[in-house]
Amino acid sequence: MKKRKAFTLIELLVVIAIIGILLSILIPSLKVAKEIAKRTICLAHMHGIGTAWTLYADDNDGRIVSSKTARMVEVPGTGGGREFQMVLTTYHNEPTWVAWWEGDPEDDEAYQACITIGALFPYSETIKVYRCPAGMKDQWRTTSIVDSMNGHDGFEDVGGMVVRKTSELVNPGSRMVFIDEGHAKSTESWTIYPHIEQWWDGVPMRHGEGTTFAFADGHGEYWKWQDQRTVDFANGLLTDSAAAAQDNPDFDRIQAAIWTRKPRTY
Repeated sequence: MKKRKAFTLIELLVVIAIIGILLSILIPSLKVAKEIAKRTICLAHMHGIGTAWTLYADDNDGRIVSSKTARMVEVPGTGGGREFQMVLTTYHNEPTWVAWWEGDPEDDEAYQACITIGALFPYSETIKVYRCPAGMKDQWRTTSIVDSMNGHDGFEDVGGMVVRKTSELVNPGSRMVFIDEGHAKSTESWTIYPHIEQWWDGVPMRHGEGTTFAFADGHGEYWKWQDQRTVDFANGLLTDSAAAAQDNPDFDRIQAAIWTRKPRTY
């Protein structure tokens, strides 16, 4: 009988080593490709809600939607069912772009109900467009509107001009409206000082140390953070919000896009 040929132990180890090398090369590439795909989808979502924002203004004589979100509370439903009721915050009495839910963090029904009663939902009726695909499973909204777009007006005394109508916009393509904030519960507009170099809200970071934005003309952009302090502040490695913003090109760029001015220190 002929003796059957078989792989030796050394040959098997060589094959395994080659496979391991190939995987070590391919897996990072696959992760990068997956991340690029998520970023592309996120930018498409930003364009979608940016367009919804402009359409809302077109239908309301140029008045832009309030960036303040409203609160949803559960009330007893008829026949023992569940009902949700929107309660406006004390900051405004006008339609908000999307409400938020305070209650069971795993209540997907409530989260989605919040979005569907939002002022922008009739202009973009896809639930997924309000979140980044890189968000956590229970995050139904990851985007926020910045303060300068019909948001918190407490900065007007220090030069923070709040826009309430599109006619007040000089260069819509350079004015930031939405930011992918990334937090599970973003209850208000995204805040940054208009007059001093200091972060207020946390710095969002997705898609390779950056985040996505939508602008007043409806287009979306991805910005990668240039200053390591921005990355460290976003990761909690730097806790001094003023030190993280001083002479920081990332801070200057965002502040200019939101408030159309460079920082002024007192």
